Amino acid sequence: MIRINLLPVKQVKKVQAGQRQLLIFLLFIAAEGLGMFALYEMKSGEVDDKNRAKQRLQAEVDELKKQVGDFDMLRAQRDRLIAQRDIINQLQKARTGPVWTMRELSEILTPGKGPSVVQAEYEALLRANPGAGFNPRWNPNRLWVESFVEQAGAVRIVGKAKDYDDVAEFNKRLTLSKHFTNEFLERNDQITDPGLGMKIVRFQLSCRTTY
Repeated sequence: MIRINLLPVKQVKKVQAGQRQLLIFLLFIAAEGLGMFALYEMKSGEVDDKNRAKQRLQAEVDELKKQVGDFDMLRAQRDRLIAQRDIINQLQKARTGPVWTMRELSEILTPGKGPSVVQAEYEALLRANPGAGFNPRWNPNRLWVESFVEQAGAVRIVGKAKDYDDVAEFNKRLTLSKHFTNEFLERNDQITDPGLGMKIVRFQLSCRTTY
């Protein structure tokens, strides 16, 4: 009877099986390595794209900051110029205001003239109340101003008139004038003037100028 020893064959098969498993493992490792490399390249590209986008955004932000900085500087310059203009206007008003006030008072007390009014508003006032207007036929010579004091826009006028109607007309003209506001008759009483030897009305009123 012939006996065949198959042990070497089994060992060879085991070795071959082991080699196949090793090859498969190596192929798996290689495939996984390739996959990891591909994933790394993809993520690296995304990171590069994000970095480039970030750089672009940073450049835009820097440009906007520069523009905003220029705007703030221009606005500060504008504010300084406006402040200087306002100061100049106040000084100009302080210099010329009393002149215009005295000119308006002169117009009010000139025969045939009257107060400076906003024409549209004055016409609307007359339509609503025809008696609210000033009397163009009034004789201003029936009233005389003895004292006119103006300080920081506040005015006090002291004077005398022939009668109460003259004071009322003067009061109305001041009220209608666009150069005076807040007119208030503080005193209005009849006295006998020793110099004239007749009864007259002494008055005192206050108002504000709008220059």
